[in-house]
Amino acid sequence: RKDPKGLKSGQVLVDNTTVTSDLRLCSAYVVQNDVLMGTLTVRENLAFSANLRLSRKEYSSADKKMRVDSVIQELGLKDCADTKIGTMFLRGISGGEKKRCSIGMELITSPSLMFLDEPTTGLDANTANSIMELLQKLSKKGKTVIFSIHQPRYSIFSQFDHLTLMNKGEIIYAGAANKAITYFEDLEKCSSSEEMEENENPLAVIYRQSPYFLSVKDRLNQISDGLDPEVTKGDRVSYATPFYYQLMLVSGRTVRNILRNPQTSYAQLFLNIFFGILVGLIYYQIPHTLPEALQNRTGAFFFLVINMVFGNLSAVELFISERVLFIHENSSGFYRTSVYFLSKVFADLIPNRILPVFIFSAIPYFMMGLKPDVEAFFLYCLTMSMVSLSAVSLAFLVSASVGSFAMANILIAMPYVFMMVFGGFLVNLNSMLSWMSWLKWASIFRYGYNVSALNTFQSNQDLRNVSQLPTLSLTSSLRGDVYLDHQEIDHSTWGFWQNQVALTGIMCVCLILAYVQLCRINRWK
Repeated sequence: RKDPKGLKSGQVLVDNTTVTSDLRLCSAYVVQNDVLMGTLTVRENLAFSANLRLSRKEYSSADKKMRVDSVIQELGLKDCADTKIGTMFLRGISGGEKKRCSIGMELITSPSLMFLDEPTTGLDANTANSIMELLQKLSKKGKTVIFSIHQPRYSIFSQFDHLTLMNKGEIIYAGAANKAITYFEDLEKCSSSEEMEENENPLAVIYRQSPYFLSVKDRLNQISDGLDPEVTKGDRVSYATPFYYQLMLVSGRTVRNILRNPQTSYAQLFLNIFFGILVGLIYYQIPHTLPEALQNRTGAFFFLVINMVFGNLSAVELFISERVLFIHENSSGFYRTSVYFLSKVFADLIPNRILPVFIFSAIPYFMMGLKPDVEAFFLYCLTMSMVSLSAVSLAFLVSASVGSFAMANILIAMPYVFMMVFGGFLVNLNSMLSWMSWLKWASIFRYGYNVSALNTFQSNQDLRNVSQLPTLSLTSSLRGDVYLDHQEIDHSTWGFWQNQVALTGIMCVCLILAYVQLCRINRWK
């Protein structure tokens, strides 16, 4: 997981062969901070790992279940197996149980080699000791366990077999752990015969003269001489399970996470109902007399589009909140990047961004007294859905591009505001400077507002009743198509659908760029 740019020379070998990406299929890596899905139980997390990382050709569903039960028993997780991991809103298991669950996620594949990054971090002395006893027990069963650790207690140190000690970035001892104390005691009895340069680490210099270093160097030279250069070829990423199976499992977990997290599901639904009623009350039963007929309708449409766009600001947290989880699972070979991305598109966009839109759209539509026509209503719902999808796709792009909420909020607010200015409601686009007017073609607000206006004014029936009611600001004979012409809105059939095509184009471009950004996320430490 370390950025290879930091390795200026040398090779990394496992069993006398050069490391390739296939190493992750036979090894395991437990990160320092436990990375688990908090809304799932211990058993569900382990089952998720088993289903994705154990080949369907070699393991049946019953075999995977037995493997999960075996790991739960081996790690002493039986009492909390059906308890959720826990989130900031949901109380879950203890720190020691989380660490054992993280180890269990990797033990599912029965790896011969295990790496752990500071496994005792954040644990109390008793829990840390029990974790180390567990790792020692695993090593006695034939697994190689390699981990980094800072200032261990002697009870933990005494369990080590081999020790590599570093100081100021250089190795000062590598050998049997039980001989380390003797080695440093002997340093007091002898002095280095090699002249040291200024700022050179004396402990590292002395170690390079020791028989420990010389024996390791001789062994490495023998391995290097017998290394087959052909093993370095064919470095490709491989997965234990096929694409469609991964997509089904990851999407299922995403849906389960949404349903178990009321802050992102029920709250979203409640807010949509609340704002739908609020908009309906503000523009309740819009009259057919000028100027209210025109002013209130255009104001209502713009207000609805604004709510659809800014209501998706929460989508910027989608990839940021699970960024660490995605990087770990993707790097460990759980699933492909495309699988994770599509699971978010299918399992988040549809339930969280489309279904609530229909609820939000239906409430104010009838309260405002717009066209009592089935076709007009469904075209209105389609428009609101496309506006919502376009806005959330832009939020996806920002979320996949940055790693902090603060930066994401700034980056998503700016294009939304610019799009609103060039939406055609706040400023007459015909009076704008020519070198700025091109920005209107990238405005979600403009397309959403145009379609809403076309859907309402195209048949002229909403304004036909005002022919005998002259006003100071508008002529009494104002018709819907006259208003559309004044706004330079094409009211032909293609004029209506070109706005839908534009919204679809914005959505597709943003989603493609979001996927590219997700692939470009830095996975190195």
